[in-house]
Amino acid sequence: MAAVETRTYSSPVITLLQEKYRSLRCHIVHLSASSALPVIRAARSRGLNLTVEICLADDIPKGRPEFKCCPPIRSESNRDALWEALIDGTIDCVVSDHSPCVSELKKFEEGDIMSAWGGINSLGFGLSLLWTESEKRGVSIGQIIRWTGEQTAKHAGLSSFKGHLLVGYDGDLIIWDPAAEFKVSKEQFHFKNKFSAYEGMLLNGVVQQTFLRGRVAYDRTQSSIGGLTPIGKLL
Repeated sequence: MAAVETRTYSSPVITLLQEKYRSLRCHIVHLSASSALPVIRAARSRGLNLTVEICLADDIPKGRPEFKCCPPIRSESNRDALWEALIDGTIDCVVSDHSPCVSELKKFEEGDIMSAWGGINSLGFGLSLLWTESEKRGVSIGQIIRWTGEQTAKHAGLSSFKGHLLVGYDGDLIIWDPAAEFKVSKEQFHFKNKFSAYEGMLLNGVVQQTFLRGRVAYDRTQSSIGGLTPIGKLL
């Protein structure tokens, strides 16, 4: 694996935030390069209103265009540095970036990663993927809740009724089995295009049920989730 680059980078956005727009909030989406971390840490040390998010990522096997995404998956040392930044609070939250496409756009037959669509089908596996990797690093489920629930609700301006289990808050919760294992297969894809970079992986942790404002929105024992009445509301 290639080593993490040690060059320092300047950021025009952070420079503008510091010099002209200190009252504004700046959010960096889909951070994937650890070389940006020194700039981010320096900006925070100056008290700038800056938040950062990261997406799920993995290693990319040779000739496997289903792993192509934007920003790209980088070296193992780069990912380790991003994990350290997530754990120490430099990175605020973890988000999903489900980016589906039809199989033809992924260029499976050619194995051409350069012309393939840049996105990964991952909806429904995010928590299990995050938990599987977190266990290796001693990360608790409480930290994951903060990254995926508390911090995201705060960033979206919903922290007065989302992101916590408190009286007066929406009853959004899951029934979670952290010890369960499962192998990712097409039968578990609840999206149109039945392929994913994670197919065949053995993951830890299973969501048994999901509750939205106290009502069941997903039940793993159901043969199909399509029959459930939509209960979402515009936020």
